Amino acid sequence: MNKKNKVKVKINVLLNKTAVKDTVSGIQFNKDEWVEIDSDIWDRLKDNVYNQGGTRVKVLISDDEPEEIESVEDNEAVVEDVEEDFFITEEE
Repeated sequence: MNKKNKVKVKINVLLNKTAVKDTVSGIQFNKDEWVEIDSDIWDRLKDNVYNQGGTRVKVLISDDEPEEIESVEDNEAVVEDVEEDFFITEEE
């Protein structure tokens, strides 16, 4: 049986959003709970950044990355904000 690898992810603690939803898979993420997803989904989402006050911040982190992950360098080579995979939501 071919079982896909799983990765646990959640919203980057540096992101000032409380919830995001992957528009392709329909999976919703927050800052408090790790969500287990297939590694192929993680490969698609892991490099997504959000422009937050002029600083690019990774949207999601995995459980094998430190939670103190820093924002992405502001570099011309970085692809424009790749937030089209996400629907940014705010929990009340």
